[in-house]
Amino acid sequence: MITIGIAEDQALMRESLAIAKGLEADLEIAWKTETGRQTVDAIKENKVDVVLMDLRMPDMDGVTATKSIHSMYPKTKVIVLTTFDHDEWILDAIHAGASLCLLKEVPPKQLLEAIRLIHSNQFLLSKWTDEWRKFAPEIQFKANLRDQNGWAAQTKQDKWSVDQETLTHRDLEILSRIGQNLTNVEIAQALFLTEGIVKNYISNLYLKIGVKNRAEAIRYCKQKGIV
Repeated sequence: MITIGIAEDQALMRESLAIAKGLEADLEIAWKTETGRQTVDAIKENKVDVVLMDLRMPDMDGVTATKSIHSMYPKTKVIVLTTFDHDEWILDAIHAGASLCLLKEVPPKQLLEAIRLIHSNQFLLSKWTDEWRKFAPEIQFKANLRDQNGWAAQTKQDKWSVDQETLTHRDLEILSRIGQNLTNVEIAQALFLTEGIVKNYISNLYLKIGVKNRAEAIRYCKQKGIV
């Protein structure tokens, strides 16, 4: 029996997920929560095998809740379900410990299969078909490839070894402003881009230079003399 926790602030979505899982003989819904903080409290009282995690919830977001769960119960798998195919949010969730991110419109049959594969440690992003990838934000496949190539296992000193020649002029423009601690909105205004485009650039930059967050990106800029 695979025990499941559902963290979702929308009642209709929460109950729909519970009904779908409740019809499967090998799946059991242990609890349902509406906020990130409730989710962390719930798993402390009743540890589960898999958590279906919404990214945007009141009082504590899904990324923070995922990080807490992963630190307390590293064997618990977290599957993020999101309405937004937003690269930076997805990367944050993966770095926080999520095993997989899926769009909420994923067909129930495929979600059930993902739960079973992840629980049995038989899940490989590299073997996903195009049909699967329609419901999975693409950035996680790039992140997975990076990890397979050993980037995630490098030391901090190694991470700064990416040559500036591998970066485009636009990459350097954005990095220099990250190094100046500008917000995404400020970068967008300075470069006459939309905030969404800037966020996508930054997510891809994180993968390219081997960093996980803004603080590491700022350190990279200082190490490379970009600022």
